[in-house]
Amino acid sequence: MLETISKLVTVISVVVGVVISIWSLSAAQKSEAEARVKEAETRKLELAKPFLELRQKFYLEAVHAAAVLANPEVETDEDIDKARTRFRELYVAELSMVECPNVEESMIQLARTIDKDLTNLTPAQSAAYKLAHALRDTFVMSWEVEGTCPH
Repeated sequence: MLETISKLVTVISVVVGVVISIWSLSAAQKSEAEARVKEAETRKLELAKPFLELRQKFYLEAVHAAAVLANPEVETDEDIDKARTRFRELYVAELSMVECPNVEESMIQLARTIDKDLTNLTPAQSAAYKLAHALRDTFVMSWEVEGTCPH
């Protein structure tokens, strides 16, 4: 009987050891997988950083031009002309290359409110606008920034 109990304890010890080893291995693999996912997310953010910084720069320029154009009573004619020119440059090309669709829509609405001529593009401006959007589409794919715009 004692021998049977001894064998049973040995078998149970081996089984418990195997279970603990499997559990430890599983926990280690899960931890490693989580670390790899986190590392991939960090790499993705680093890859997107130049695009996001460029977007932020143009957003700040757009909001500055919009502020001047929306408050003409406190601005000089020269500042208004500069803001209108910069707004159109951003609208036609630079901002269009990095903007989110909701920002694009807001730029169009503001342009129509301030000066309907801002949305009347020459053929060259229209071509630049289309080019900027084509570039944006490639940036979104190559820099993996698709999820950076609110829905």
